[in-house]
Amino acid sequence: MGSKWLVTLGLVLIAFSLVWLLAIFPGMAKWPDDYEQEYMFEGSVQVLDPATMSLVEIPTSVERLLTATGIEGDDVLLMKQDVTFYEATSGAPLAAINPALAALDSSEVYGLDRTTRANVSGHGDMDRSGQFTFPADVKQETYSFWSSSAMTALDATFVSEETYQGITVYAFEINSTTQLMDIFTEIKVEPVSGIPVYTNSTTTVKTMVAPDMVIPTLINNMSFTSATIDEMVDLAKSTSSLILWASVYGVWIVVGLGAVLTLTGIIRAKRAG
Repeated sequence: MGSKWLVTLGLVLIAFSLVWLLAIFPGMAKWPDDYEQEYMFEGSVQVLDPATMSLVEIPTSVERLLTATGIEGDDVLLMKQDVTFYEATSGAPLAAINPALAALDSSEVYGLDRTTRANVSGHGDMDRSGQFTFPADVKQETYSFWSSSAMTALDATFVSEETYQGITVYAFEINSTTQLMDIFTEIKVEPVSGIPVYTNSTTTVKTMVAPDMVIPTLINNMSFTSATIDEMVDLAKSTSSLILWASVYGVWIVVGLGAVLTLTGIIRAKRAG
């Protein structure tokens, strides 16, 4: 191969790497318009029995289904979220067993930035702020997350870097206390992909029974099932590997090859001259 062709091929490889990294890969990294994901939780709901004024515990199973329904405006993904509670022992819908708990079920439509995974004002079934979930390339900092329970954005604070199920994760906590609601959530997320691999959340709803007295009337605790954890860990491993090869390792290999070819061509040209 002539020196001119070596230089040309080397420069083409370097240029392609830059185009891939700056133009092609960002589009591939966006949430697809056919996104669908199911999460299963296990836990319990404690509800106040007015007759005894004590909390009665009900074991629960919770399904959270995310389904993309379309794209609006400037690359905003519409994401439908359906949350359904079941009584864990019988598998019956919790709302059928205790109609007073029907409000735990929900169906919402979010408008999300396909790249940052943040809520976009003016889209979805209501205006929301903060993140819907973590973005790719998670930082060790505080993120603002929308809470459908509190109907506002809450801070998710970075706590530590850990090893969980054989992978590196960042641990975050949401800890919000108000007069009528407490929310405490632990999240472990794989930082390259932004995929949560573990979550445990406790929401306590309180009622004021006297000017200076509030009592808990509902406590909902839920965490990923072991099957969901395994699925999310596998997904995080494959996704982070793909991202690293597509945006780091592969790019630098091609750039390196292009540089070697270019340099070889230049050296050959000088020797021939």
